[in-house]
Amino acid sequence: MIRRLCHALLTSAARRWPAELRDEMLAEWRAEMHAAPGTVRRLRYAASLATSRPHRERAVVARPGRNFAHAALSLLLLAGLPVLYLRLSIAWTTEYNRGTIAWQAWAGAGGIVAAVVLGIICAGITSGVTQLIRPVLIPLWTIGIAYAAMVAAVLVADGYPNRATLIDLSCWALSAAVLGVLATLVARAGRALLSWTIVVIAVAVSFWFANMHSALSHFDAMGLEDFFGGRFLPAYAFVVGINATLHVTIFLLVYAHRLERRHRPVQPQVAVPPVPA
Repeated sequence: MIRRLCHALLTSAARRWPAELRDEMLAEWRAEMHAAPGTVRRLRYAASLATSRPHRERAVVARPGRNFAHAALSLLLLAGLPVLYLRLSIAWTTEYNRGTIAWQAWAGAGGIVAAVVLGIICAGITSGVTQLIRPVLIPLWTIGIAYAAMVAAVLVADGYPNRATLIDLSCWALSAAVLGVLATLVARAGRALLSWTIVVIAVAVSFWFANMHSALSHFDAMGLEDFFGGRFLPAYAFVVGINATLHVTIFLLVYAHRLERRHRPVQPQVAVPPVPA
């Protein structure tokens, strides 16, 4: 029964190839399947072919114009969104009172969710950039552009290089890029759950580095315990949750990892069987 199922899956996969290639591809697949050790591996091999993307001859043609457009859009998003959000967030993250704590907490939670969703959406509309940049370098591209834009914004706003801020930003970028690359390597090894776990760890580690010179790194709730019945943990969670740097970090790391996982190698040509003499 398993053998029949495997052959049926291979036949289904072959139907999505051009008619002149089906017999040759089916013969090759059957030979590889029979060479695989164990029933489970054979079934997995046949199922992977049956569920792979349908072959379309037009789909293998490279589209450099589209890829460059995606790269340009990615550049604009990474350079503009973090700086814009950090500037706008100042209005609701610097002052607290009993009338604002509740909606600020909800806004912080919403910001975390929005950062994840926006990262996934932006990765979807700029997926062509992975045809110009090696997938393992995507975290460097993502964090590097955002880092340069934020450093430039700090210099423009302050008019001079703020040493503490530059150190925090540099440590943030370095830790996020290194852990982002590690998550990419793990994902390419087929460990999806572990790779996303590393992304979560990267968010926490890089966020801590981004606040090395602030009270957050010393687990200080900034005196907000009074708004939470004198309890430290809810107050500290509130301070962290509304921090705009946390939202930006989540967006960038989710964007980079999702973009890498959307990468599909482009094959420039399709092998054509030799014409019989």
